Amino acid sequence: MEPLIYVLSCLVREKYYGPLDRLARVEDSDEFYVTMAMEAVYDALRYFGTLKDCARPEGLEEAVRAFAALVKRRPAVAKEVAFKALAKAVGGERQVVKGQASAAK
Repeated sequence: MEPLIYVLSCLVREKYYGPLDRLARVEDSDEFYVTMAMEAVYDALRYFGTLKDCARPEGLEEAVRAFAALVKRRPAVAKEVAFKALAKAVGGERQVVKGQASAAK
């Protein structure tokens, strides 16, 4: 899942929260929610393809396949992926800000 989490965290750094918000709303294995999760991943990948500042992670295709299979069996994984991506992005932003503050001293 790490390559997918990385992609989503890049979107958060770009202030593009739509796919993450939809993943965080997945409630159960109802077809509606599974479809919403997959459409969110599609949208994320589509937007990620336009970014120039984020490196392309290895294993992304396999991570997407694994996510698709897992979200059908255990929908809560969509929320977990969203939360991890958000934490990764916010944590990274804090480190950058902290580094800038340290450099200014």
